[in-house]
Amino acid sequence: MRTVDKAGCFNQSASFFRAPGSLAYGSGIVIGLASLCSGPAHALELGEGFDLAVLSANGIDPKVAHYFRSAARFREGVHVVGLRVNGNPLGLVEARFDYEGQLCFTPGLLEKAGLRVPAMVTRQGIARDQACHDFVGEYPATLVRLSPGSDEVSLVVPTQSMREFEWGGGNASQGGMAALFNYDVQGFEDRFNSGSSRSVSAYTEAGFNLGNWIVRSRQFYISDNGKASSEHVNAYAQRDFAGLRSTFQVGQISSNNPVFGGLQLSGLQLFPDGQSRAAGGSAVVVEGLARSPSRVEVRQSGVLIHTTLVPEGPFSLTDLPLLNGTSDLEVNVIGTRGGGHSFRVPAASFGASVPVVPGYFFSMGKVRGATLDEREPPVVAMASGTWGLGRSSSLGFGLLSTDEYQAAGGTWSSVFFQRLAVGGRHNLSRDGSGNVSGARSSISLSSPLSASLEANLSATRQTRGYREVTEAGLSSARDDLDARFKNQYTLGLSWADPLLGGFSISYSHSAQFDGQSAEHVFASWNRDFSGTQVSLIADSRVGGARPRKERNIRRHERNDALETGLSLRLQVTMPFGGERRVTSYASRRGGEVEFGSAFSDRVNDYVNYEVGVAREQTSGDQSVQGRVNAIPRYTQVGLGMRRDSFSTSYTGQLQGGVVAHERGVTFSPYAVQDTFGIVSVGDVGAVKVATPQGPVWTDYRGQAVIAGLPAYLNSNVEVQTRSLPKRVDLKNGTKALTAGRGSFNTVDFEVVKVRRLLLEVRDEQGRPLPQGASVFGPDNAFLTSVVGEGMVFLNNLDESQTLSVSLPDSTSCVLQLNPEPETDDDKLYETGSAVCRAQ
Repeated sequence: MRTVDKAGCFNQSASFFRAPGSLAYGSGIVIGLASLCSGPAHALELGEGFDLAVLSANGIDPKVAHYFRSAARFREGVHVVGLRVNGNPLGLVEARFDYEGQLCFTPGLLEKAGLRVPAMVTRQGIARDQACHDFVGEYPATLVRLSPGSDEVSLVVPTQSMREFEWGGGNASQGGMAALFNYDVQGFEDRFNSGSSRSVSAYTEAGFNLGNWIVRSRQFYISDNGKASSEHVNAYAQRDFAGLRSTFQVGQISSNNPVFGGLQLSGLQLFPDGQSRAAGGSAVVVEGLARSPSRVEVRQSGVLIHTTLVPEGPFSLTDLPLLNGTSDLEVNVIGTRGGGHSFRVPAASFGASVPVVPGYFFSMGKVRGATLDEREPPVVAMASGTWGLGRSSSLGFGLLSTDEYQAAGGTWSSVFFQRLAVGGRHNLSRDGSGNVSGARSSISLSSPLSASLEANLSATRQTRGYREVTEAGLSSARDDLDARFKNQYTLGLSWADPLLGGFSISYSHSAQFDGQSAEHVFASWNRDFSGTQVSLIADSRVGGARPRKERNIRRHERNDALETGLSLRLQVTMPFGGERRVTSYASRRGGEVEFGSAFSDRVNDYVNYEVGVAREQTSGDQSVQGRVNAIPRYTQVGLGMRRDSFSTSYTGQLQGGVVAHERGVTFSPYAVQDTFGIVSVGDVGAVKVATPQGPVWTDYRGQAVIAGLPAYLNSNVEVQTRSLPKRVDLKNGTKALTAGRGSFNTVDFEVVKVRRLLLEVRDEQGRPLPQGASVFGPDNAFLTSVVGEGMVFLNNLDESQTLSVSLPDSTSCVLQLNPEPETDDDKLYETGSAVCRAQ
């Protein structure tokens, strides 16, 4: 929202604003009217912050003052925007906005989002498919977040508003065959006087799609100062079966039963699936603060599911490939120069970010990775069912059993007053070999308390006798059992005010049976002052596991108090035109205070960079750093360097995918998902194509990878015509398709190459042909006329031709054209000269 300050100018901040029956988020935009802001506040009252006389003098309708007096908004009309539903990206969609910039729920938008179409219509359209339906009135708990600055619309909707999944996908594409390989390689090296330290990690995924079967193998490799280790995540085959209304997996799998904690199994499982399941990842967001350039590792059920390099400062991890929705996340932040910290994200806090699909779940297999006491891994079978109770509640129940271990559990979720979402889970376990029994209970609540305030909280508690499958048979005197949590609590609040800015805080507390406890608080405040972003971030950790043993590197030695204490960071980001930014910060961590500044810019679609300096106040140490990220069309590359008086460090990252198909091998800058395809634009290279996963560029054969397609939903693939060579045209630049999960799709755009020629034509005496003479092609078809100075423009010249020219004196001459075989596609027309010979 914009507010008038004492100087009569506008302050702008990201804010929540209330639309009729909906909650929407407006992010800041920059408009070219800042210079029209004048001094005395009393002169601006009529124009809501703009001087109407100045507006009129510059030829601008004074009505814009009324239009822009409030928060940033989309312009009226239809815009192509990115769509997210409950955190899942669904690609691009055409969205209609009214004069106030509010979203219109058209049938096309509801179809793309997989939502029910309400009977009530708030505004009739020119055509039936342009009518605005009263979706928010039908489902008041809906949250609409509009981001004009990033052309994105995000919807958070109750589960009862989603359409039932249509198995078989109607006219969805099926089959196809292609192999893929995804890679994400990261590394850093720190060179100092007494030696060096280096680390390399690599995530790879290999597999293929064949006849709607998805076969994948995923693994991690980590080398830390010469100590190498590898972790195998899973290897499985998967397919949707419409008759069973479920998805089947077999191989090395991760159980995703909504009643029990996740297990790594060698076996099989059957579970319901639908549009709510995103191929790219979940809607869970992990936030933290890196106190130095670091590698972040995220584990679930003991398995490494994500790793990435982050610079110093706040970080946010999204689209995490969760194995299940019932196991906690363990986040380790490992400094590139030693030190680090860790924290846990309880599964109870996931809430609606990991929705439970109604249906039946069944898993059976041998537990993988269970090495406690070197026992033989048990064979486990588990089954559960989840049923809908009306339009706003669901109930689930499940059983799990091995030879000596049994467990039962139930889940319940409901929405009260169409705003308060409540979920609960209760599990009972009995360990026959240890002769112990116990229980674990968790509950979560989330609700938009008002138009600008959201809250969520969760609590989990277990008794000392409760055991997971991998803990069965252990003596109660074991230290690792005492180190388990006794209770966990989380609290999250977010509030946005037009004047004060946006606030958010998340708190987690965990207490163990051995008396140890840990607390983690992450809080932030941000405010936009006429385009200048100001943020204050606090990160505090108390207790928990001791950090990794630090490397002995002079001043980089840090104690536990620093790693588990309070960190504060004040950051100011100022725009300098285009996408250029200057970010200055002051941070305090432990007894260290550091000041720094960095300049960043996006050069084009392929390259962005950042350079900066920093100074540590206590020791006076200074450092310089730089980072460049590039997408050279077929991969992603990130390089960084930091140098101070003690050492020089380097970081690098390379990621992307490769697809092998019947037409050859094609590279992708993005990781290839379960459902994907190939797009071709004739044989034209370097053409930009918009896909649901992001923009891609064709290779020298005119092909590019569509890295991800939402299963059973309509998707658009669009050629950016401005990237086409000047002599290349398209018959159709946009194509829509609906892909079945596991299918491999081919999208072909037919191109037309037009060869244009501008000739300077003279007769045999060297005189230019007279203006107005008519030029005829084969079959005496009229082509064009001669313009001044004998100039003849010919369109679409494909091969050698003999043309005749009818002169004003009733004579004619013949023009023989033999164009060269090689042409420049990016040249609008060619030039040349010719002689017209008398017949």
